Amino acid sequence: MTTSAHEHFYDSQVDFSSNQNQEENPVTEYWEEPDVSIELDVFRRDLRFDDGAEHEIMSFNDDAGDRAFPGPLIRVKEGQIFHGTTHPSKGPHTTHWHGLEPDPRNDGVGHTSFEIEGQYTYQWQPEVGWPGDPNLGGAGTYFYHCHVNTTLHVQLGMFGPLIVDPVVHPVFPVTEGVTRRVFIDGPEYDIDTETLIAPYSVDPRWHDYNHAEGLSGEDVGLNNFQPTHFYLLGGELAHRPGGEHVWSLQNMRANVAGGDRAPTLLRLLNCSYSPNTMRFTDSTGKPVKMAELISHDGRAFRETSRYGPCRPCHFTDYPMMTSIVTSGAAERYDMLLHPPEAGTYYLTMDYCDWIDKTVIGTRTVEITAS
Repeated sequence: MTTSAHEHFYDSQVDFSSNQNQEENPVTEYWEEPDVSIELDVFRRDLRFDDGAEHEIMSFNDDAGDRAFPGPLIRVKEGQIFHGTTHPSKGPHTTHWHGLEPDPRNDGVGHTSFEIEGQYTYQWQPEVGWPGDPNLGGAGTYFYHCHVNTTLHVQLGMFGPLIVDPVVHPVFPVTEGVTRRVFIDGPEYDIDTETLIAPYSVDPRWHDYNHAEGLSGEDVGLNNFQPTHFYLLGGELAHRPGGEHVWSLQNMRANVAGGDRAPTLLRLLNCSYSPNTMRFTDSTGKPVKMAELISHDGRAFRETSRYGPCRPCHFTDYPMMTSIVTSGAAERYDMLLHPPEAGTYYLTMDYCDWIDKTVIGTRTVEITAS
């Protein structure tokens, strides 16, 4: 079949979406021995959330068999070869490594490569950073998710956190087992209190859908998201429980500014379909500028106003301190917390309507600073 410059292979977007290249067991090209590997299967079952509601969740579980939500944490260091093998129990599915963007075969986007019916081992390697260079390095907060019927599958729960840690540069050492750096020449943070916060909202109607709902051109309402449940997923990364559970952020710890411990790092991963506003206050409700923004979507905030190496903003006279952070779907921020003194603070997450920006849901967690 031949086409002119003004013709398309598919008759419509529906035809295109319904006829993706599906392969049973694609071969991983240019195979290398991995430094980090994980086996990801797919499960679907009812899980109970912290408000008492049960929702049918479809997500990833690893080779340990823990059927938890979000999916298992994947943690890789810059320069390491990573292998992620996906086994769709109800296919087809893919795994997209959001923000890392490896080559098309390993990016997990069915429209540019293939959808998997059997299994496939994704292979990629995060770029190694260099001090002062804003264009090098892959360290940061990312996530992975299915890229088949993406809007529905992500809402159903097919996602999990992905963190890329920097290599240790001799000029920027760390205290082994106690601190890490956010990126290669970034500030150190306390490993024990490092926390993930992932806002997530649920439209229960969507969770009754078949995983292929809407792919044949029928209008099932995937352009009409009306959440009625609002959650804060996550917790301290060093202390995630095992077994079948919904990982919910109930409270937080933060190290007081100026103490003998490195500051707490908070990794924000917006898994909600609404624009969100996160606010930090004291016990009286007064805003507290205790969050220092360090990086966004895997890119460090650096000083770029002068010639030569670009220092992280943290090491300049104008660190990016704030009491409020807004974010949209799939957006990520890394921030250090600097509570000014010991005591109780609060993090409040407002979930906003896309059209009129009114607050449609709110969740609050207590921060204990010591």
